[in-house]
Amino acid sequence: MSSLTRMLSVLDLFSRQHTTMTAEQIAEALNLTRTTCYRYTRELGHAGLLVSDGGQFMLGPRIIELDHRIIESDPLLNAGRPVVSSLASSLGATGLLSTSYDDRIINVFEHQGALVPPALSFGRGTTMPLFRSSTSKVILASMSRSRLKRIWKVHQLEADCRAIGEDWLAFWKTLQTIKRQGYWMSAGELDRGLAGIAAPILFATGEVAGSLSLVFAAEEFKQYETALLGARLLGAASLVSRALATKVHDTVVASAPVAPAKRARSRAPAKAAPVAKAPRRRKAVAKG
Repeated sequence: MSSLTRMLSVLDLFSRQHTTMTAEQIAEALNLTRTTCYRYTRELGHAGLLVSDGGQFMLGPRIIELDHRIIESDPLLNAGRPVVSSLASSLGATGLLSTSYDDRIINVFEHQGALVPPALSFGRGTTMPLFRSSTSKVILASMSRSRLKRIWKVHQLEADCRAIGEDWLAFWKTLQTIKRQGYWMSAGELDRGLAGIAAPILFATGEVAGSLSLVFAAEEFKQYETALLGARLLGAASLVSRALATKVHDTVVASAPVAPAKRARSRAPAKAAPVAKAPRRRKAVAKG
């Protein structure tokens, strides 16, 4: 783990149950030396990511600033928000946009389309269990084999991971089945009485960018034909993928440096071709 990654892991310690922490508590939780802990908290404080009050540290205002910036600038959010909102409202569901980094899956957008929205324990800003829910599984299924192999090696002893496959080959085959189908549904894996269905969103390169999910009360979900709902979800996810590719391309083009115009080289005017002189005529001399 790099020094920067370890420094940022300090921010992961804060939660509803732990809104403030001392340097000693941070050092103990992350197994840091006192010197390293004070260096980390000092740097995070200068960056606005931590605030200190009488030796008690808490999350800083820079995080809210970054949240505002990502809402305005993130291509996935800008491409996916209108599609998710429209689809969720038309079906009376809760729509989610999710993405991943490292081995974490994060919900980045939520739209409540039901008249009485179900109480979710995994709304915007929450981290999803890596191996549970249709949201997580379609993202996993769309990852490269090498990335999945790394995740399997780290988590292979966990019960949720082994529920997908008892060994690497079974794990891989299950996720390939999900990938071939294109969408996946689950019921009660996170919250009792709820069912969800999800499809992946892809970058133009084919790499997974995230997922689009719909969450229903389980009784309402039974009213839909799963295959038809899955086809509609796939169409919406494909629409987001195309819009995402366009936004990323436009951003790259807009940020590309403009090459300076080449100066035209001045050329000396061409010399006129010499005019041939007419031969001189000699005067005739009269003899006599």
